[in-house]
Amino acid sequence: MRFLLIIPLLLLRVVAYSQSLQLAAQLSYGNASLANISGYVDTLNNEYALVGTDFGMSIVDVTVPTNPVIKYTVPGDPSIWREIKTYRKFAYVVTEGGGGVTVVDLSNLPGPISYQQYTGDGPLAGQISSVHALHVDTTAGYLYLFGSNIGNGHSLFFDLSDPANPTYAGEYIYPGGGNSSYVHDGYIDGDTLYEGHIYSGFFTIVDVTNKSNPVLLGTQQTPTAFTHNTWLSVDHKTLFTTDENNGSFLGAFDVSDPTNIQELSRIQTAPGSNSVIHNTHILNDYAITSWYTQGVVIHDVSRPWNPIEIAKYDTYPQSNGGGMDGCWGVYPFLPSGNLLASDISNGLFVLTPNYVRGCYLEGTVTDTVTGFVLPNATVELIQPSIFKSTSSTGQYATGTVVPGTIDVRVSRAGYVTKLITGVTLINGQLTQLDVQLVPLQTVSVEGLVTDSATGAPVPNALVALQNADFDFQVITDANGVFQINGVIDGFYSLTVGQWGYNTYCDAVLTSGAPILVSLSQGYQDDFSFDFGWTVSSTSGNAWELGEPFGTFDNSGNIVNPDFDASGDCGEKCYVTDNGTGPYNAHDVDNGFTHLISPDFDLTFYQNPVLEYERWFLNFGGTGNPNDSMLIKLTNGTDTVVLERVIRTSPGVGNWYRVAHNLTGLITPTSTMKLLVQVEDYPGGHIVEGGLDNFRINGTLNTGVRELIEKKELTLFPNPTTGDFIVLLPSEWTGAVELTVLDLTGRHVFTQAVNAVNDALNVQTKLEAGSYLIVAKESSGRTGSGRLIVR
Repeated sequence: MRFLLIIPLLLLRVVAYSQSLQLAAQLSYGNASLANISGYVDTLNNEYALVGTDFGMSIVDVTVPTNPVIKYTVPGDPSIWREIKTYRKFAYVVTEGGGGVTVVDLSNLPGPISYQQYTGDGPLAGQISSVHALHVDTTAGYLYLFGSNIGNGHSLFFDLSDPANPTYAGEYIYPGGGNSSYVHDGYIDGDTLYEGHIYSGFFTIVDVTNKSNPVLLGTQQTPTAFTHNTWLSVDHKTLFTTDENNGSFLGAFDVSDPTNIQELSRIQTAPGSNSVIHNTHILNDYAITSWYTQGVVIHDVSRPWNPIEIAKYDTYPQSNGGGMDGCWGVYPFLPSGNLLASDISNGLFVLTPNYVRGCYLEGTVTDTVTGFVLPNATVELIQPSIFKSTSSTGQYATGTVVPGTIDVRVSRAGYVTKLITGVTLINGQLTQLDVQLVPLQTVSVEGLVTDSATGAPVPNALVALQNADFDFQVITDANGVFQINGVIDGFYSLTVGQWGYNTYCDAVLTSGAPILVSLSQGYQDDFSFDFGWTVSSTSGNAWELGEPFGTFDNSGNIVNPDFDASGDCGEKCYVTDNGTGPYNAHDVDNGFTHLISPDFDLTFYQNPVLEYERWFLNFGGTGNPNDSMLIKLTNGTDTVVLERVIRTSPGVGNWYRVAHNLTGLITPTSTMKLLVQVEDYPGGHIVEGGLDNFRINGTLNTGVRELIEKKELTLFPNPTTGDFIVLLPSEWTGAVELTVLDLTGRHVFTQAVNAVNDALNVQTKLEAGSYLIVAKESSGRTGSGRLIVR
C-alpha cells in the first residue's frame, strides 16, 4: 500500500512568493514518482486532478482544495514518464513505458470510471506502444501524439469524432531526417501545429489543414536549443517555448508571420541558479510554468516583449539549482482558478493564485551628444535589484510586480552612469523612461612592437586591447607602430602576437606613456589570435576556435570543456563543434575533423621539444567507446604519429599537457606542421576534442638567428622643447644611425650622428608630440626610447 498524506497549509515549510500564490494542500504519494498532470470537471462541477504517476494515472477530487481525495487509479505500464490530456468526457494517457494510448471514460464521475487501450488502427494497427507526449485539438476534435515508437518519433494525427475510439488521420515528418524529425511535444491551434524538436533545438510551424498533406510554414531555434514544449498566446500571435536544459529560459516569439518569426523576449526565474524550465501554459496572458527545482512560476506576458514574474511557489525546497528534480507540471485551467502542480518527489500541490499585472518600465537609451541609440546599456531597478540590457535599437523593457517609487540606474561602458530617482511604478500601467547618457572622454593609445633579439620593428603583429567593456584589435604597420583611438581611459589587458613569436600579454593603463612591446622569437600559440590554423572535416561537427561552451551529460559531468587550459594569455582554444545545448548535439559525429597548424621552422632550434595541452573525452554509445584523437607531425615529406589518444589514455576528461622531444624523431625542416584529428567511429559514441597552448621549446640556433641585444636608451631632457641628448651603451663602439618616427609610424628623419663620450647631441626642430627614437650601431645592436616634445 502506498502511503498518502495530506499536509495542511500551516504545517508545510515551503515559502510562497509575493503572496500571489498560496498553498491550499499537498498530497504526498510516498515513494512513488509523479509525472505530468491535467484536470477535469464533471457534470456536477466537481473538479479533479488527473495525476500522472510511475504506476498509472491517479484521479483526485480537488473540489475542496484544502482536502484533496484520491478517487480512482488507472493502472499503466511502469514508467517515470506519463502525460495526460482530456477531450469532452475522456482522458488520454500515454507513457514511454508502452501500452499505447489509455482512453479513460470519465463521464460517470464521481461514479466509477472505465478505460481501454488504443494501439493504432489502419496503417498503424497494433503498432503504437511508447509515446512521450500528446495534445488535443478541442475545437476540431483531433488527438496528436509525439515522440512515439513510430518512425523517428514524428507527429501522428487521430480523429476523435468518436472520442472513445480514435482513428488514424495522418502524420507529419519534418524533412531534416534523423534526430531533427523527432518531436518531443507540441501544441495545436486549429489547423496549425507547433512542434518542439528537442534534439535539434527548434520549433516548427506546420499547416495541418489537410491531414494527409501537411505543409511546413516556418522554423525557429529557441534560446538554449533544446526545445521542449510550446504554447500559444490568447491572441494567437505569440508562441511561448521552453528548453529543458540547465540555465534555460521561457522564450517568446512573434509567429504572426510564420515565414518571418521574431524573438520577442527570453526570461529566467532566479537568474544564475542554472535551473531548468519544463512546461508552460498560457491563461489570460499569464504564463503558468513548472520550473523543476524552482517550483511553479507565473509571469505576466500581456506584453510578450516584457514578461514580468508576478508569483512563485517552491514545491521542491530540497534544491534550487540545475537538474530535473522538482515540479514536473502545472495545470491552470480549472473553473475555480486553482492550480494543480505535480512534484516528482513531493506529490500533488493545490495552489490558489491571485493574478495581478506587472508594473512595466520601458524606454530608449541614447547618446546625449549624437542622439544615437545605445545598445548594451544596463538598466537597473535598484529596489528590487533587477537588471536589463538595451537591445540593438537602444530599447529596454523591464518591470516588477511590486508597485511604488523606485530609483533606476542606467550605465554603459564609455558613458557617465546616470541615477534617476523617484520613478513611479503602478500595476498594469506602463511607465515610459527614456534616458540620455553623457559619453566619457577618450584617449589615443600608441605603441611600438619590436623583435627582442634584433630590436627591429615587427610589422603586421596582432594587437588586442581588452577589458570587460571594450575589445580593440589592430595590426602594427610597417614600422611596428600601432595606434588605437577612442579608448576610454583605464586598465586593460594588452595581448600582442605573431606567428613565429611568443605571444605577449600584460595589464596596461592607457593614460601612461606609449607602450613598448618586445616579442621573443619562437613558436607559441595560445589561440588568443587566429594565426591561420586550417580545418577540414567529413563530420558536420568540426574544430572551432573560441571561448569554449561547456556541455554536460545527464549526470552533470562535463563533456565539452567550459574553460581553456590555464597559464596562457586569453580564454580561447580549439574545441570540436563549440556550441551550447545538449552534449550529444555538439560532438564529432559520423566522420572526422582535422586541425592543421601553419608551417613552422624547426631548423631554428637545437633539441626542439613540442608541447601542447589536449582535451579528449569518449563515452556512451553501443559497446566500448572506440573513438580517437590522433596527433601527428609532418616535415612536408615524412609524417610521424606523436600520440593516439583513446578513452583509457592519461588525462581523459581534463586539459592534459604533453611534451614530445623531437630530436631524432623526424628530420627538421622549415615546413613542419602539426595535425590533430578527432574521429567518430561507428557505434554512436560521444567524442569531444580540444587543443590549447601549442609551443616549441628549445635553444634557438644562433647560427640561423643572430641574437642581438636591444637596449633602452636614455634621452634628456625629456620632455624637451627641441634639442636632446642620447646616452649610448658603453659597449657600443661603431658608427650610429639615428631614426626618428612619430607615433603614427611616419618616418620623420634618419641621420648619422657622431658620438662624443658615449652620447649623441641631436639638434632638431620637432613639432610638439611623442616620438620614437631608434639608434642602430654599425654592428647591428639597437636601442630605442620615447621622446616627448613640448
